[in-house]
Amino acid sequence: MKELNLQEIQKIGLDILLILKKICDEENIKLYLSGGTLLGAIRHQGFIPWDDDIDVCMPRPDYNRLIFVLHQKDKLPRHLQMICFEDGNFTLPYMKIFDKRTHYQTQYFKHRDDTGIWIDIFPYDGLPEDNNEVKKIYKTIGRYRKYLMLNMAVPSEGKNFVKRMLKPAYIALIKKIYPAQKSGEKIVEMAQRYPYEETEKVGAVTWGLYGLGECVNKSEYEIPYNVNFEGYSFQTMSCWETYLTGLYGDYMKLPPKEKRTTHDMEVWFEDGEEI
Repeated sequence: MKELNLQEIQKIGLDILLILKKICDEENIKLYLSGGTLLGAIRHQGFIPWDDDIDVCMPRPDYNRLIFVLHQKDKLPRHLQMICFEDGNFTLPYMKIFDKRTHYQTQYFKHRDDTGIWIDIFPYDGLPEDNNEVKKIYKTIGRYRKYLMLNMAVPSEGKNFVKRMLKPAYIALIKKIYPAQKSGEKIVEMAQRYPYEETEKVGAVTWGLYGLGECVNKSEYEIPYNVNFEGYSFQTMSCWETYLTGLYGDYMKLPPKEKRTTHDMEVWFEDGEEI
């Protein structure tokens, strides 16, 4: 198998994104760049130079429709596969489309043998008007997210000696009290407590790592805004500046070198295939 460099990983991710965009355009499904991918589009007109994955989002109704479309219609080429929490074939509470010709390995988390280079697709759910209530939702979901990730962690790996010593017992306890499926179900249940169609505020709730900073006005979120990413035109939310500020603060400022992190993974491509 051929080991891939960062530029090759990015190319495969971009190819998946372009295929997804074509499907969403044909099916009238809203597709927005989000997270670090949107930051890259605004700051670099493409990938953040050290980034190795792609993040997109869509309203929960569009997210559900995309699952339906990918089930009912032969839309994805043979080398791609969709997995999602809703189908019971993915542990995390969102969707991935990945290239089956690629395989990866990480140091700190268990990986599936049948997943490779991916793009993440996050649903946007409704949020309450009260910011304090929004903070509570993200705090509670953050706790379940931690339990979920511990279920996937490699017990013997840790960034220091103390973590390597204590981690196995702690993980065993969490797996017993909050197994992965239960933690994921709690996250999805809380994320959909306020239906998207009935709220004035929305956000990436199931995997929203930035709390209140993820929350935007739905009226602004639903208005598309065109951005350039690697020479292609994609859409994002019209409130992209508010959104990026909520996530990253001064988003145009480059982080120090020690914080320019990737997923710390090694990636291989099957022999005999073309990238």
